[in-house]
Amino acid sequence: MKFENCIFEESYVTSFSQTGVHKVLTNKSLLSLMENVAIAHSSYCNFTFRDLAKDNLSWVILNWRLQVFKRPKADETIKIQTWGRFHNRLFVIRDFKVINSDGETCAIASSKWCLVDTMQRKIAKMPDDIEEIYHGFRDESVFEDESLDRLSVPQVDPVDSDTYRIRRFDIDINKHVHNLNYLNFAYELLPFDIFMGDELNNLEITYKKEIKYGETIKSFLYIDNGVYTIVTKSNDEKILHSIVKLY
Repeated sequence: MKFENCIFEESYVTSFSQTGVHKVLTNKSLLSLMENVAIAHSSYCNFTFRDLAKDNLSWVILNWRLQVFKRPKADETIKIQTWGRFHNRLFVIRDFKVINSDGETCAIASSKWCLVDTMQRKIAKMPDDIEEIYHGFRDESVFEDESLDRLSVPQVDPVDSDTYRIRRFDIDINKHVHNLNYLNFAYELLPFDIFMGDELNNLEITYKKEIKYGETIKSFLYIDNGVYTIVTKSNDEKILHSIVKLY
């Protein structure tokens, strides 16, 4: 672990369990590693899940944006850097960079996080001293376009759909579907030749409404010029849960 110039850094040795059909790290594995580094950063600053629980608070992710340039394989040593970039009273934006042993940037990501009151199940106010808690934020975006826009549902008919009942292994510490498990719903709907083809190196996710154990969801696939958008809704289609875009 290293903390310098507001950047928190951890090193990892990748494993075969993190690879997919192409024997390289999947998008889900990369995001999982980034999430772990974010939690380690919060732990270093005494502001992680365990510290927040006494005040009935927890971290929740609202958005992800990922771009991969070169995928690590199993048994490689990589460094993952993260830092807080922006905050207001409702959320913080945290950026990431994955660097291989040759010093090459393999992937970059940006994410939006909020605090949730676990008793009232609503967004809580961010502490006024959040920058001081994390020993400073860094005004540096990994993307030229610094925005982290919330996605919208395509205004065309879907080309495919799927229904799924939430299992116990989908649930996380907050007792709802873990944010990265939404990718399982998305990849299940991709055309099989696309899933088996080259990895899709650009990913965006917007989370709208939590999904709980036992609920049945419906996912819908939209395709437009090589962009695959998967929208997940409640079984009656009245509640929008998430939008995933892969390209």
